[in-house]
Amino acid sequence: MAAGNQASKAGSGIEIRKLATSDVPAVLAILRESPEAASWSQESLQRLASVELAAWVAQVNGALVGFLIGRIVADECEILNMAVSLTHRRNGIGSILLESALEFSRISGCVRAYLEVRASNAPAIAIYKRHGFTECGRREHYYRDPVEDAQLLSFRVGGTH
Repeated sequence: MAAGNQASKAGSGIEIRKLATSDVPAVLAILRESPEAASWSQESLQRLASVELAAWVAQVNGALVGFLIGRIVADECEILNMAVSLTHRRNGIGSILLESALEFSRISGCVRAYLEVRASNAPAIAIYKRHGFTECGRREHYYRDPVEDAQLLSFRVGGTH
């Protein structure tokens, strides 16, 4: 996403904008139907939405259907959580959210983007790999409920390194 707070994907009907505190109930609803995503509390989401963070939501016809939350530290972007509602999966929404985050990272001067994903989450791993992420490690027993390894992925965003 460019420097502004809102963008639309031409012809897709999908609008990407910054996360707002009023979005928290819809994000919680998506998290409830997405056990593969990291589960966050309402308080954590409220706090994240009230600060300037790399966090976006996707809307279709005014309904919030997905989100991506990340952070930028120095010249790195870390994607912390992403999910799309069950009824809107496989429609390119996750790709558009990811592209928005990577573009923001590039504009912000990031060199690399990183993320952890459940080792069993083949659809998520596939979308990240389609966007150029490569495996760079593994964290054993990283996730709880159920206990599972995390696959570490990275992507070269930009820069000269």
